Amino acid sequence: MSVFTSRVVPLLLPAALLLGSCSKGQEPMPAPLYLLDQTWQLSEQQGQPVEKAPAPDGAATLTLSSLGNVGTGQAGCASYRNTFLLVAGTDNLLFAPSARAPQACPRHEHETRYLSLLPQVRHYTISHRQLQLFDSEHEQPLLVFEAK
Repeated sequence: MSVFTSRVVPLLLPAALLLGSCSKGQEPMPAPLYLLDQTWQLSEQQGQPVEKAPAPDGAATLTLSSLGNVGTGQAGCASYRNTFLLVAGTDNLLFAPSARAPQACPRHEHETRYLSLLPQVRHYTISHRQLQLFDSEHEQPLLVFEAK
């Protein structure tokens, strides 16, 4: 093996892989930059539009922090917190069950349902300022959010 081959070939392989992943007709993987540190407001849950509830409940929100893999938000009246795992270079996103902050408000069915859907999420897409969260079984998103 020549000196040229031993020095240049290892550099060409990563470049070829990068160029090959940008083939025409394929969208690049959504960058986590657009996912993290952004407040997302719930607009659809299991194919049904979600109307913003009047205060104090308001609309459900989700913010995924780039520090510490912590997700926070409002799920109606109560705030919540959970951890998440974002697999680098993929669209895989997993949530741990959410912990609700103690609140002096009644439990709402939509709030309970929303928090039960988050741990079912397995991957995401982002398009036109819309975040869609999917489970592993359905083509329809479990949850759809709009950038706030």
